[in-house]
Amino acid sequence: MASALTIDEQVNGVSVLSFRRDAKGVINLDQIRQFFGTGFLEHVSGIDRLVIDLSGVSSLDSSCLGPLVQKMREIKDKGGRLALAGVDSPALQEIFALTRFDKVFPIYATRNEALASF
Repeated sequence: MASALTIDEQVNGVSVLSFRRDAKGVINLDQIRQFFGTGFLEHVSGIDRLVIDLSGVSSLDSSCLGPLVQKMREIKDKGGRLALAGVDSPALQEIFALTRFDKVFPIYATRNEALASF
């Protein structure tokens, strides 16, 4: 299920989605936006225990946030759980605060903390 953009792992029955960095250690935000806007929901279809590691992602827009909410609802309806990790960019923290997503999604500093919450 992994793509050139994502790194998919299973840790103790929890799926972990994170994003590849280029040779300079940068994540391409245009590709991230396109992924969330067009392929994210299909990519995580059927997963009901999910950590999305946003480490290195500096910002997201509405084309990304809508699919995140949709997946959260889908997972909750199945009795599963979705957690976010690595929301450490000031711009991303501000977006989550302004949209109140910081109250909707469980957010952990690191992916290990998010995994431990399961």
